[in-house]
Amino acid sequence: MKYRIVLLLLSLSQTAIAAPLTQANPGVDTGNLLQTILGLGLVLLLIWGMAWLLKRSQQWHGSGQQQFRVVAAVALGPREKAVLLQVGENQLLVGVTPQQVNLLQTLSAPLNMDKQGVAINANFADKLRQYLQPGQEK
Repeated sequence: MKYRIVLLLLSLSQTAIAAPLTQANPGVDTGNLLQTILGLGLVLLLIWGMAWLLKRSQQWHGSGQQQFRVVAAVALGPREKAVLLQVGENQLLVGVTPQQVNLLQTLSAPLNMDKQGVAINANFADKLRQYLQPGQEK
């Protein structure tokens, strides 16, 4: 059995030596390298462009439905947040965790918020002045 394996290996090595070299292995030249790098850059640019286009198309798709939208969201922890939703005329405050979504409260008087989630009737300068002046109620 051992002799058969040795004879098989010897015959394979002799045929490998006897086979003529038909083509030499060409090295990597700058033209091939530049073509490979430009091709990779083009593919990455195409992937980035498709992701950007998909993101924009989802915004356009959702902007037509103003009956349901996220008004504001605030992080309460590393994986928990409170989200204020506008559903028709109602505003719902929900708590969101990785396991579940809970309704915290239905607001009786909806908050007036702009597109960035900032209350319209809030005057930041007055609130800051009130906070910084000692002796006044906060």
